[in-house]
This record gives sequence, C-alpha cells and structure tokens, in this order.
Amino acid sequence: MNNIELKNLKENATHGDFILPFTTYHCGFSEIYYTIPIHWHEEIEFTIINEGTGEYKIDLIPYELEKGDLVLIKPFSLHSIHPIDNQNMHWNTMVFNLNMLNSAVTDGCLIKYFAPLLNNEHQLPLIIKKNSIGYAELFNTITKIFDCYDFKEIAFEIELKSLLYHFFVLLYKYDLIVKNKATSLSNDVTLKMKIILNYIKKNYMEDISIKDMCSICNFSEYHFMRFFKKYIGITCIEYINTYRLEIASKLLATTNNSIMDISFEVGFNNVSYFNKLFKSKYKLTPREFREINQSL
Repeated sequence: MNNIELKNLKENATHGDFILPFTTYHCGFSEIYYTIPIHWHEEIEFTIINEGTGEYKIDLIPYELEKGDLVLIKPFSLHSIHPIDNQNMHWNTMVFNLNMLNSAVTDGCLIKYFAPLLNNEHQLPLIIKKNSIGYAELFNTITKIFDCYDFKEIAFEIELKSLLYHFFVLLYKYDLIVKNKATSLSNDVTLKMKIILNYIKKNYMEDISIKDMCSICNFSEYHFMRFFKKYIGITCIEYINTYRLEIASKLLATTNNSIMDISFEVGFNNVSYFNKLFKSKYKLTPREFREINQSL
C-alpha cells in the first residue's frame, strides 16, 4: 500500500499541535455515541479504563477490558471500541506523537528504545492488567500524566515529558516491552484490510460495489465476505452503512443541510431507508438527533 492510501484511511482529528503534539480525551458510551469505529493514526495512544467493561479491537483482534486496565496502542494500529451487552464504560485516553520524546541529536535513548518501537523491533504490551508486574507504578504514573495535562500548571510541558519518559522507563524496567515479537496477524491481512477500509472511506458517498472491492484485493466474493466478517465482526454492508451513518450524524450536528440532502450526500439514495437505519443505530430520528445536538 502506498503512502497516499494510508493517509486517506487515517483518522482526521488533530491530536495536540505543532508546539505540543499531545492531547487527552475523557470518554464514555452514551445512547447516542456507543461505539468508536475502526480507525488508525500515526500517534501512539494510551488508555486507562475508569469504569465498566467494553471491547477493544486492536489490529482486528478483540480484547475484553475492565476497570483498571491500561491499553497501549502503537502507531498505525487499526483499533475500535465497542460495548459488551449494552454495558457502559468510561475511559481516559492520551494520544501523542512519539517523536516528541526524541532528541534533535541522535543519542542512546533514540537508538536503544524509541527507534526500535517506531520500527516495530520492540512491541508495546497491548493490555496491562492489575496483576501485571509494575502495575501500581505504571497506574500512578499514567494518572499523573492526565492530571499534569488537564491542570496545566507552570512548566507543565517539562513535567509532562518527564512523566512520559518515566512511563517508558517502567515498561523497560519491568520487561514489559517485547523485543522482536512476531505480529499475531500477517502484514498481508492488515494491509488488505486497510486497502478495503480506505476504499470505503473514499467512496462511501457512491454506490459501492462488493465486486469492486473484491477486485482491489483479488478475492472472490465468497472469500471477501468471509474475510471481512472474520476480522471486522460485521458484514461489509453493515460496516458501510455504519460508516455512512457516522458521517451523517456529524453533518446533522454541525450543519443546517436538509435531512434529504445529508442522506444523499453520505450515499443513501432512499431517505426512508436512511431514516430507518439511523433510528435503529441512534434510537432517535435524524430530526430528533439534530435537535438534541444543536441545542447543546
């Protein structure tokens, strides 16, 4: 896959800015937003589960999470978040560019620790549980990182960097970084999935053909449908409709475009069908959804 294709699949949100490429999010499922669709970004992502349970999919493999779990997602990993049996979950996430910890001058930190992480020679632990070695220190440090960024006291940028460095020190100190670990899914699988998802992202407003998607990854229709369902968990048609509805929800909340125009803009040619799917997903009609969100 070339760089243009990867860039098109990339999450559009900006995490932090040029001065400080770091930001935090305080998240939870609600009746309106109850899933984080599959995406990827260049930044590294650390999450702590504050309450409840839920499912993360990381590079297409599902993991059930519970209160206290720490989740570490390396750059470029496909990941999504879903509730389990309609249970709620609250979590805090930090997203940052790992390069903010690199020195402008090549030194031992870059060569021995950060470059191997960026080059996939060293692998982060995906999930750190309460019974993991070093958990208490890691939990304490990640909590301090969130507090440091949220309160932004004098010289917080220096403290933030020092805490991030310390977190990585603990990962290496307790031997939680795995060296030269083979990935559980082949690169071919993840690259093909990125090609498919990228195609959907670029063409969701059009009449997407399963036949066209089969051709771009050289699959038969039968193989393609099984492949997609196996690694994403829903059918390709369900994913396309979900993706279109996610775009529609943003347009309803941020524009005054008519519901009919939004329906057509996101690829639904039948407004009644759009309304039916939207209400099934969000438990609200498009009009009700707009009224709630634009009144906030």
